[in-house]
Amino acid sequence: MNTIYQTLLYLHILAGASALILFWLPVYFKKGSRQHNQSGRAYVYVMYVAAGVGTMMSLLGLCYPEALAGRVLSAAELLQLQATRLFLLYLSLLTVTTVRHATLVLQAKQQRTQLRQVSHLMLMTALFIAGPCLAYYGWTLNRVLLIIFGSLGALLACSFLYYSFKATLSAKEWVIEHLSSMIGSGIACYTAFFAFGGRALFAHVASLQLMSWILPSVIGAISIKLLKRRYSKQFAS
Repeated sequence: MNTIYQTLLYLHILAGASALILFWLPVYFKKGSRQHNQSGRAYVYVMYVAAGVGTMMSLLGLCYPEALAGRVLSAAELLQLQATRLFLLYLSLLTVTTVRHATLVLQAKQQRTQLRQVSHLMLMTALFIAGPCLAYYGWTLNRVLLIIFGSLGALLACSFLYYSFKATLSAKEWVIEHLSSMIGSGIACYTAFFAFGGRALFAHVASLQLMSWILPSVIGAISIKLLKRRYSKQFAS
């Protein structure tokens, strides 16, 4: 069991580290260029790998916590591990949903039939339902991070569903939706990184630890707002 988990962990770290770098390449290259498209596809692939492996690790951790720890755990330790595993499982769902939505938006453009596929609807619905559940669970445990991301995921799911079913789109609205969704996936990626890196770096300063977790969401939200304002003005003109 430990061997399987360690193998998955190394694969998850490799995919996650690659995603942290690849996220910025499509930003650097000119939109629509060959380099932009290739680096974007590479980012999507490694994010799927990271999310898939993260899901398997979370499920193993939830099902066999003491086997992986190699000892008997107290009730408090089990609760803490459960909260962490559920949070990472939720981040995997958030990652897959945002990346898939961004990809389908790019493929569909004005024709949104692909966004209404059962598989994608199930992902968006799962994110919408799981978000408030995670937020409530975080409230019962006084875990601010779970409350924030449960709420954020539910809002994203609502946004995706609204875009998928709204009556009409403006001429280039799909561009804004694609870029916003990609930034959302980057938020999930960097949050997962800081959930571990920030915990290690700021282990003795709780406020800094929490800030390292929330900072990607704050920066991402500001970036999405500025991006929407910029492109809305550009397309209007």
